[in-house]
Amino acid sequence: MSERLTLGSLGLLAAIGAAGCRDLERFDTSGDDVYCGKLVGASFQTGFLPDGAESETVRMSLELDVSGLARYPGRVRTDDALTGLCAPKALLRDARLRAVSEAFHDPVSQLDFGDGREHNLLVWVDSTCVGSLFGILSLMRDDSVELRLFKPAPEPDDDTRAVDRPGFAEFRLTRRHDACGF
Repeated sequence: MSERLTLGSLGLLAAIGAAGCRDLERFDTSGDDVYCGKLVGASFQTGFLPDGAESETVRMSLELDVSGLARYPGRVRTDDALTGLCAPKALLRDARLRAVSEAFHDPVSQLDFGDGREHNLLVWVDSTCVGSLFGILSLMRDDSVELRLFKPAPEPDDDTRAVDRPGFAEFRLTRRHDACGF
């Protein structure tokens, strides 16, 4: 069993190496660097805002650790504690991103869905009120980052509250050399 684990770990490291990890170091945040951005407002993004908050924007902060891409690539938080889906808590509060490391051994690790993406990584992240979310972390050629989050839930009916509905959200983030302001 440990031999299988070691071989799997070597395969995982090779996959990350093939992705050009050295080139990805420029995405690493250290010191006061952080990626900041907000929920992209679009009608197809649902399940991440409370009922009646159609136009509210949610801001996100992301610390990225490129050396941890295979296990724990970073931490995220949102600024929606007062008015968000999980109020009085933020949806994400210093939540650790967890790589879906099993995917490195599958063709899905070669995910490519559009121009401008240098590397895509499948991740899990735990929210404060809706359980684990699935995500796709995209490191962009223009040095920005995108995080798409998927909230699994049963098919809703007309009376299902936003917190219980399935959801999709996209955050576009750019590097800042100071805090995100929240």
